[in-house]
Amino acid sequence: FERVANLVENRDHLAEVHFTLGSVYQATGKTAEALVELKQALQLAPNSDEGYRRLGGIYLESGRKEEAIQAYQKAVQINPYYWVNYNSLGGGYFRIGDSEKALKAFQRVTELEPENDAGYENVGAVYFRQGKYLECIPAFKKALEILPYWSTYSDIGTAYFYLKRYEEAAPMFEKAVELNPNEQLAVGNLADAYRWTQQRDKALAAYDRAIALAYKELQVNPRKAGTLGSLALYYAKKGDQTQASSFIRRARSIDRTDVGLIYYEVVVYTLSNRPSEALRALREAFQRGYSPEEAKK
Repeated sequence: FERVANLVENRDHLAEVHFTLGSVYQATGKTAEALVELKQALQLAPNSDEGYRRLGGIYLESGRKEEAIQAYQKAVQINPYYWVNYNSLGGGYFRIGDSEKALKAFQRVTELEPENDAGYENVGAVYFRQGKYLECIPAFKKALEILPYWSTYSDIGTAYFYLKRYEEAAPMFEKAVELNPNEQLAVGNLADAYRWTQQRDKALAAYDRAIALAYKELQVNPRKAGTLGSLALYYAKKGDQTQASSFIRRARSIDRTDVGLIYYEVVVYTLSNRPSEALRALREAFQRGYSPEEAKK
């Protein structure tokens, strides 16, 4: 009996080693190596919902959306009462543009964990994606009541921004930057608010700061598609279309399925005065589920 117990313990320990190695490889952009480690870990621990969540994340980063969703669904199947599994599944659906399924998964999070801010914030994100800006604000505010997190302030600011209530957006973005001054997304959003309120010098300074922070992220993982896409936007809005085009190509080459990145491409080509390429990207975004209401803004 003791020998069997030790074998089980050793297998569990070995699985955790593979999980850890997989996470390290993923964080540094070594997707192929990460997949190998996670698959080995799941052979040793086939009932690990955390393992399937990690596997889903790597598949998403590789643009393998069907396998990603299957991995997240497997995590839910293993533990259907753990809110993180539904949150991850919702995130997967959100990234591939399936807003309705994402919304159902996030609403399940609010049912399982009504005092957790994550579910409400993500419900708000789906409403935002659908162009329901007035509806998303109460969800974000509910999340903010539970936890005053920087991203929630940024989300509310973005909703005000899309409603063209720029004077209300800027204080939300400023609060987000105050809470997390090293987050390039928060600083980039603040730059957008300055840009639309005709504060050009402050906007350019904020874009430069966001660019510097994004480059720091790439030092850890040079293949982080979302960060590359953000850099493309910042450069485009500063007027450096050469850099913008280069970064959006790199981002899309890494992840072909992320609808957010596809829409970033639309913005970059629009600001570069390349209408035919912008229209091609816009058609692709719509085909993959991007909201026409959000695109109108």
